[in-house]
Amino acid sequence: MNADLMTTIAALQQQHASAGILDIMYKAIGNYGFERFIVSGLPDRGMDVRPFVLLSGWSDEWYERYTGLGYVHLDPVARHCFSTTLPFDWSEAPYDREADLPARRVMDEARDFGMSDGFCVPIHMEGGMQGVVSLVGDSAQIDDKARLELHMLALYAHGQLRFLNSRPSDRSTKRAITNREGEVLKWVAAGKTASEIADITGLSQRTVNQHCENAQKRLGTNNRVHTVVEAIRHKLITL
Repeated sequence: MNADLMTTIAALQQQHASAGILDIMYKAIGNYGFERFIVSGLPDRGMDVRPFVLLSGWSDEWYERYTGLGYVHLDPVARHCFSTTLPFDWSEAPYDREADLPARRVMDEARDFGMSDGFCVPIHMEGGMQGVVSLVGDSAQIDDKARLELHMLALYAHGQLRFLNSRPSDRSTKRAITNREGEVLKWVAAGKTASEIADITGLSQRTVNQHCENAQKRLGTNNRVHTVVEAIRHKLITL
């Protein structure tokens, strides 16, 4: 994990209000060529998205239009978040422009607001809750390393905002992983494969994978990147 990303994550952890996170996120995504963003939960069909929005870096006009008209339920990018745990470009969200006219309207209107391209990180949380961090900008110019860094940044920002918006009684919930799980997650964060971690630690590859799966269950995450981010956020590992 590069030093700039770790500095950003450390700054996010120190924030006690959404306004501070807004400033940090604008600067952080700007380093990757992105301009605007939104951090939100995704509501069930027919529900208003506004109570689920954790932080909006959209223009006020587009935010009011999108949330007020219930576009979240028509937006192919938002809908695709329910189908994948992996980050994706907006252009990869499937829909039929000829048959799905509501989705087409959302995408065309977004383009009119200067939001033609972007990068989306689905967030899958405990209890089946869904969330999203969506960045506005040209995603074609970012490489695999930058995509991984943006994935981690998005997961961390979403988690920190959920923490700030949670009840004080919920914040006291203790998270725990074993020392060996923490050791394995540190190597995962360093970009090592299960095979490489097995060679480093003297464990079998199967045992390495089992430690990752156990930590994932303890932290309520859906993939290894999210597990590492939550372990950092809960200060269970340091890098």
